[in-house]
Amino acid sequence: LLFPREQDRVAEARRADRVRLFALMDDVEGTAYPVRLYPLPEEERQKLVESLNYMRRYSVWSLLAIFLSLSVFGWLWEVGLHLVSTGELVNRGVLHGPWLPIYGTGAVLMLTVLYRLRGRPGLEFLATILLCGTLEYMTSLVLELATGGTLWWDYSGYFLNLHGRICAEGLLVFGVGGMIVVYILAPLIDNFIHKANEGAVKVTSLVLLLLFCIDMLFSQFRPNEGAGITDIEASHLESSDQKIL
Repeated sequence: LLFPREQDRVAEARRADRVRLFALMDDVEGTAYPVRLYPLPEEERQKLVESLNYMRRYSVWSLLAIFLSLSVFGWLWEVGLHLVSTGELVNRGVLHGPWLPIYGTGAVLMLTVLYRLRGRPGLEFLATILLCGTLEYMTSLVLELATGGTLWWDYSGYFLNLHGRICAEGLLVFGVGGMIVVYILAPLIDNFIHKANEGAVKVTSLVLLLLFCIDMLFSQFRPNEGAGITDIEASHLESSDQKIL
């Protein structure tokens, strides 16, 4: 959707009603989690369930905000993992800015391509693994071909890896993370977009998108490279030598 229309809002409200009715059916049938054990009061829990209506269609502005948000989160995730495992603060990724577009792209593809599976979490999980695995494999291949053989990640030593580009462990993480994005994070971001000032959202999104595109263009000629980015093994050996000395 480019802009949410009135009929789209009505349809979304009906989908929210269905989510609420299914929750009430569980209460009536006695299969719901005991209310007394919830950390939130019942009224607040119902509001949370309604706000997390995942069977919704996202506008272009919401998808743009989700893309940028998850790209930044992906950068924070990668930087944090590298910091914990090596003790080094490194700007991870091909780009120079604080974003990894593969995460944002994966999130947008899950919300659009896999829309029809959203009501069936089991299939959504499997399809997310397949989609993210394909995206990661193709991204690795394209980056390697475009940069003359440079590798930004290599899973050769991991269990069930395919050409070092993807591995079982990473795909499971993407599968679980994708479920969190589809059923929790994306609805929360979309709710924030709807409540925020429309003009401010558009201006902020366009400014960030412009900076992102400039970074993409600059990185075509001078990609982000170095120890911990494209030379991780050398970085580990160097830090080990320093400890020995």
